[in-house]
Amino acid sequence: MNDTVLVMTDATDYTADLIVADLQARGMRVARLDPGAGPVRMQATLAHGRWRNTVGDEHRVIDLGEVVSVLWRWPSSPTGHPAIDDPARRAWAAREDSEAMLGVLKSLPVRWINHPDRVARANSKPGQLVTAAKCGLTVPDTIVTTSGEAAHRWARGREVLFKAFHAQGADEDAMVIATRVDPAKLPDTLGAACIFQEVIPGTPVRLTMIGTQAFAVAITGTSDLDWRPVQHRLAFTPTDVPPDVLAGVRQFMDCYRLEYGALDFISTADDAWTFLEVNPTGMYGFVEIQSGLSITEAIADRLCEPVHSPIRPSSQVGR
Repeated sequence: MNDTVLVMTDATDYTADLIVADLQARGMRVARLDPGAGPVRMQATLAHGRWRNTVGDEHRVIDLGEVVSVLWRWPSSPTGHPAIDDPARRAWAAREDSEAMLGVLKSLPVRWINHPDRVARANSKPGQLVTAAKCGLTVPDTIVTTSGEAAHRWARGREVLFKAFHAQGADEDAMVIATRVDPAKLPDTLGAACIFQEVIPGTPVRLTMIGTQAFAVAITGTSDLDWRPVQHRLAFTPTDVPPDVLAGVRQFMDCYRLEYGALDFISTADDAWTFLEVNPTGMYGFVEIQSGLSITEAIADRLCEPVHSPIRPSSQVGR
């Protein structure tokens, strides 16, 4: 039997390339699948409570019985078989392919970084803030509203930023960044639900968690609220995580049952950290390259650790 690490992502995910290379250097067998890369191919048979045989995309198939862990990153969705000409029928076929392939894969009793159901739950920004607060982390004052007038009333006496629930904008090339706003200039009706937060002065920190391991860097070189567009010219310096913050973060990760998370904080002058958000499938390669932290090695180590018991049913966060 050939133990296989299954990597679910698209061809443009260069962060996954780092992990694949590390695993292959260890002699691990790695299979990389993307459900949206051509027709889905499946022959899955239920035997003794586990799916066996094969699933695959246009390029390869994998033996389900050989999968020991899954790295879930950015897989694209099935698009339906190209032989189906009618758009409505093809869309229906794509949904069937998605339910079939993902349903089979998500039931595999193996280590997931991260299981897609957990990713979906953890991606909710309002939910993240509530969970972080329950775990003892400091969070910024926040309002979610469709009313510019309500945002104006809420913002009196403080500096405010706007951020998007989804960073990707109206097209694939548009990224919605966090920006300062003047609430007095907002229209009465915003046209979409918006999230506004109090600006926390301080140094941005990116904390990458793998299991209970913490890899933190202070980010310097810009005064912009959102450092992502200029990350290529910034400094990422390893920094210690305050013990109370680390305890809260580990509890936060456990609430969502995440194996991996890219968390953003602001560190103030007195070393108090304010939680901003977590991305359960966030990139980290730029942090590793510029800081020298061994994040890829830690992820690969985790993927090689066996799981001997089935995945427990998901429970509600905070319960």
